[in-house]
Amino acid sequence: MFNNTNRNYIYIAIAFLIGTVYYLLSIYYITNHQFGMPLDDAWIHFRFAENFAHGHFFEYNIGAPTPGTTSPLWVVILAVPFLISRSLILPYALAVTLLFFFLTCIEVYRLGLYLKIGKEYALLAAILTAFNRRLIWSSLSGMEITLFCWLTLIIVFIHLREIDQKKLKAATGLLLGVAVLVRPEAYLLGILYYLSSFILLRKELKENLKPLILSAILFLAAISPYPIFSEFFTGRLLPNTFRGQLSDWNFLSGFDYIYTTFTYFEKDNPFIFLLLLFSVFYFSYTYIKRKADNRWLFIFLWVIFLPLASIFITHNSRHYGRYLMPIIPFINLTAIYILTKVFGYIRKNKPRLLKYTSALAVVLVLVSIGKAGTFGYLAGKNVDCINNQQVNIANWINRNLPEEKIIALNDIGAITFLTGKKIIDMEGLVTPEMLKFRRLKLEDQDPNVMRFLKSNNVNYLIIYPEWYSYLMKYYSHGLEKVYSAKLIERTICGGNEMFVFKINWDKINLTEN
Repeated sequence: MFNNTNRNYIYIAIAFLIGTVYYLLSIYYITNHQFGMPLDDAWIHFRFAENFAHGHFFEYNIGAPTPGTTSPLWVVILAVPFLISRSLILPYALAVTLLFFFLTCIEVYRLGLYLKIGKEYALLAAILTAFNRRLIWSSLSGMEITLFCWLTLIIVFIHLREIDQKKLKAATGLLLGVAVLVRPEAYLLGILYYLSSFILLRKELKENLKPLILSAILFLAAISPYPIFSEFFTGRLLPNTFRGQLSDWNFLSGFDYIYTTFTYFEKDNPFIFLLLLFSVFYFSYTYIKRKADNRWLFIFLWVIFLPLASIFITHNSRHYGRYLMPIIPFINLTAIYILTKVFGYIRKNKPRLLKYTSALAVVLVLVSIGKAGTFGYLAGKNVDCINNQQVNIANWINRNLPEEKIIALNDIGAITFLTGKKIIDMEGLVTPEMLKFRRLKLEDQDPNVMRFLKSNNVNYLIIYPEWYSYLMKYYSHGLEKVYSAKLIERTICGGNEMFVFKINWDKINLTEN
């Protein structure tokens, strides 16, 4: 009934369903049948999306527009269920992230076929993607990760067609711009796209000059509204989120980031990681010798330069390295690329060893399945942590502080979305004034923060005290603990115990600081 290619799509769907169902069941049982999100960041997007759906353009606090997200298009996508009922947001967020993960797996297979690595190898790359532990986790995170994975694969596919046809398409620039609105890492993707296109089509540059210019114009047209919005409301082109996470590079922190990143990829599947290293070395060597398959150039540039660029810009490995997860599908493809070379050598020189090649493919899949299996428990614990801490505190606020108009806190997602309160973000992602205070001398930061809180009539502060040691040292006498949520096993949250402090302003003298 089905030819081999069609059957392969069924196999991919089965692998996707096995991983998804297992993770959903893990979350279901570990959270005592509650479900939820494994990151507080997802709830941040929910708040932006709800306000956007009701006509408040990128406003976290209604009436105060702010570029508090690096994924504006994701906010628009998440706004859809709020047009019907806010109770639909959790199932909707899960549905769209899972959809884009499934499309990612399919696109890995299609890209493998187009690269002519063979149906079996393309299927292997897709199956490895479907069973990647961190990608399954990301598909249940309510975040934009899987959408960005799919978009990058589509862009690479289009690029390959352009190279084969020796003709650039202006619309690719628009698609790159859309990708930027999903994740800012697409700025680098755009640079690498134009670089690889120039290198591979330099002999046809004259014929492609017009579509190249149009492509760049469309790219700029797509990305410009959000930076203009940011500049207008904050005086900077970059979103608050990016500025709040911008890293100060030094050798030790960069080295630690590289080590942590390598560890994540090695733990996904150590054999795939080794194949990746060999693949990068082999392609680089053959490229220098001018013997490389240039159709792989864009893919290898993306796999190599995204981690390298991250070292100097935002070397942040939190949340299991989620900012680098979009290169995982390409890592699987490059690993299979070198595998085809190895198997080709064996077929030519050691044919007796061919019987072991299928066993190796099975081992690769089984290792990924095993790694994914253990990570399912962690995914469930992540959701449980968010529920037991942030959601717990949000419910307490709804019961005990219904009349309080504004609160200050450092984790702004679930607590803000579930209470509907106006908030002051102590980390500055949606309250950019806090980012200004960070640039002051240490002894001046917290007095200015406290004055800001008082001027905004904040009476309750919800924080991890260890994040604000200076503030706690000088103002703890005026902070009365009224509630806290302590985790027995912390797997994702920023601290073991989050405190709700009532600020007794009569005990705090700000004139002395």
